[in-house]
Parts: sequence; C-alpha cells; structure tokens
Amino acid sequence: MRTVYVTEPGATLARDGQTLQLRVKREVRATMPVFELEQLVLVGNIVLTPGAIDLLLGRGVDTVFVSRYGRYRGRLVAGDSWRNVGLRFAQYERLGDAAGALALARAVVQGKIRNQRTLLLRHGRRHGRSPELERADIALRAALAHLELATTMDTVRGCEGAAAAAYFGAFGKLLRNSSLRFEGRTRRPPRDPVNALLSFGYTLLSNVVEAAVHTVGLDPYVGALHAVSAGRPSLVCDLVEEFRPCVVDSLVLAMVNQSVLGPEDFVDEDETEGVTMKRDALRYFLELFERRMDKMTAYAPQGRSLPWRQVIVEQVRRLARDFLGGETYEAFVTR
Repeated sequence: MRTVYVTEPGATLARDGQTLQLRVKREVRATMPVFELEQLVLVGNIVLTPGAIDLLLGRGVDTVFVSRYGRYRGRLVAGDSWRNVGLRFAQYERLGDAAGALALARAVVQGKIRNQRTLLLRHGRRHGRSPELERADIALRAALAHLELATTMDTVRGCEGAAAAAYFGAFGKLLRNSSLRFEGRTRRPPRDPVNALLSFGYTLLSNVVEAAVHTVGLDPYVGALHAVSAGRPSLVCDLVEEFRPCVVDSLVLAMVNQSVLGPEDFVDEDETEGVTMKRDALRYFLELFERRMDKMTAYAPQGRSLPWRQVIVEQVRRLARDFLGGETYEAFVTR
C-alpha cells in the first residue's frame, strides 16, 4: 500500500476496470492498480471521472485535493462512519467536558514544545550553542513550566504561542545556507522559500494525520486546542502539533542546509499566494516527504521502531483508547 501524488497540470484520472489511468491530452501516461493505493493526493488542476470516483470510494482510498500552492481543499471520504458511533460518542463526551479538553490540549502542546526544544538542542550539540539558541531554550523551558500549571484553555494557548515565538525566533539561526534566509514565520501566504517549504510540509503532514483519524474512526472536526469551526478539522489540527518539529521542520532544515533547493527553485506569485515552489522542486519535495514518512523512528510505547506514518496511526489509536477510558493520552516525543 502506498501514497501516490499526481502533479501533472490538466491530467485526468479515469477508471479502467480495477485500475486508474492517468491521461494527459488523451494519452495514457501511467496506470495505478487501485488495490495498491492507500492514499491519492491530487495537486492542482486534476480531473477525476465519475468512474474513478466510484472506484476510489469503493476501495476506500483516501483521496486528497491540494492546490498547487499547498492549500488543502478537501477529500473523498467513504460513507462508513456509522461503524464508529460508540467511539465518537466517547470523543464528544470527553471533549465536551472542559477538564477533558484541557487535558488533551495540554498534552499536545507539551509534546510540541518538547520536540521543538529537542530539535534546537540537537542542532546546538552538533554546531555549537549560540546566544539565540540559549534564549530560545530558556523560553521553551519557561513555557513548559507554565503549561504544567495551566488551568484554562487560554493559558494553554498562550504557552503554545510564546513557545512558537521563541522557537521560530531561533529557527533562522539553524540554517547554514546563506542563499535561503528565514526572518520569521509567515503564512497565508508564505513570504520566503523556507516558509513556503514549511507551509507545504504542514499541509502534507495534516493529510497524513487526517487519514489516520479516519482510519481509527474519530471525528476529525471535534478537537480541543483548536476550537470547533466550520470546515476546520480541529482534532487533526490538534494532533499535527506534536509532529511538526520532528517531521516537517527537521526535513526542511536538512533540505536547506544540504542545498537541495535554491532560490531558483521558487517563484514569488503575488500578494495572495506568496512564494511557491516551481513544479520540479515540488515533485522533489513530495518525494523527500514520502521518504520521511517511510523512515523508521523509535516508538517507546511499543519498544520498537516504526515508520513515521505508522507512528501517527498509533498515536491516534492511543487517543481513541483515552476516549474509551483505556489509558491517558501522551504526545509522541523524540529523544
């Protein structure tokens, strides 16, 4: 089972038996047996025929639509949510309770800050601790201390915001490629290549997390840290937080510091879309992201190493067991 990205502008996916055909101007460019697909990500202007939609829904393939600028647009979801009614009732009961929602929000923010701190400390051990890294470490430790005492959701969000400001204030000091600079986090739209990579990476990570949420059977739209809002998968937004530093941020750092991409691989679109990757750079980034998802990492709760994609699924399962009263959720933390 694999994830396939389709990036060819104007391409059409059509059904041929149990196979999808990728057609460009009526020419068949590739074929994909649907039983090999776990997730299909369509980037940009890609057309699905009715037959292809029927096949994807029938086989339960998670099909995600993303703009060429990296913005999530939606997904095809098979209509089998009724199987998880009991679990979803438990989710609603837990997150409808102020104490239950606070506990989950505190857990995911704690995991995020600890992973941010690990990334900074690891860089400091390899390349030396600068004053900026020292100040960021102090701020992150202070945010963790305040988080332990947090009794309201606003306080938890304040700790997350303070930590993010300190972390991204030092993030630029981790970059050793002078051709790609980072002056601070900007999004909607990203204003420089590094922010463009981060934003697109977070979108891809969110796709993986939401697929795991659907697989386990939770409701992606009811979360804790991120308030419920029309069209926003709040639970997905919550669970993404602990994985941002160790999956996306570390990948972007490696790409920049190893000069995998340069300024020539990006284009400044306009005030609405900001800086985006050119098509070849986008395809390479997708390839590297999938390699990261397949990379093994230590998963302490099970005492073994798992691919990142499976770690995410296991974390969502842990949360489901929490909702059902089986255990208390703890965020994934790298060492």
